[in-house]
Amino acid sequence: MANKTKQLKYNQAIDDISYLILHYPLELQQLLRVYGITFRDRPSHKALINETVELMKDDNSAFAKALAELISRLAGREDEFWGAVAKGAVGILGGLFKKKKRRSSGGSSNAAAAAAAQAAAAKRDMERRMQQMREEQRRRDEERRQAEERRREEQKRKEAEAKKKTNMMLMIGGGVVVLGIGAAILMKSNQPPMPYGGQRAQMPQQL
Repeated sequence: MANKTKQLKYNQAIDDISYLILHYPLELQQLLRVYGITFRDRPSHKALINETVELMKDDNSAFAKALAELISRLAGREDEFWGAVAKGAVGILGGLFKKKKRRSSGGSSNAAAAAAAQAAAAKRDMERRMQQMREEQRRRDEERRQAEERRREEQKRKEAEAKKKTNMMLMIGGGVVVLGIGAAILMKSNQPPMPYGGQRAQMPQQL
């Protein structure tokens, strides 16, 4: 059970740091600068992974704590995709490195090799997780694009139907008016012509 819990925390730490590097690289750069890590140019994601893991591998507890605090602060902005941050998850990575050192009884060289191997595994896991996150983001973007396209098509369809209905009503209304005018003309043409000036008065006969 304990191993399962540690694995879950390890996975959470990998997720948190990967998401941090992918979406908040500038914030991480600022934190790394505090601990003496600077970059001449804009660092790649891989460079950020390397420096972050190396600082944790060096058993820098202050950095691990600051990193966990940064993730906790930024996680509140990303509830939809990031989720809740497991407390102490980031410290699991540093704990794994120290655990490797304690277990290695063949001297400092073996301890360093064990810690380096664990760090390399953590870096690979982060690179893999970041690739998955990028693919997930592309899939979400594509789904949103398709949903927006469907929404626009539906809106166009509704507008076309409304225009068609309006035109039909205008045609019907125009037809009614034409029929009314035609009926009025027909009725007027069927009426007998009115005599103009009435009947001419008869002149009296002269005797």
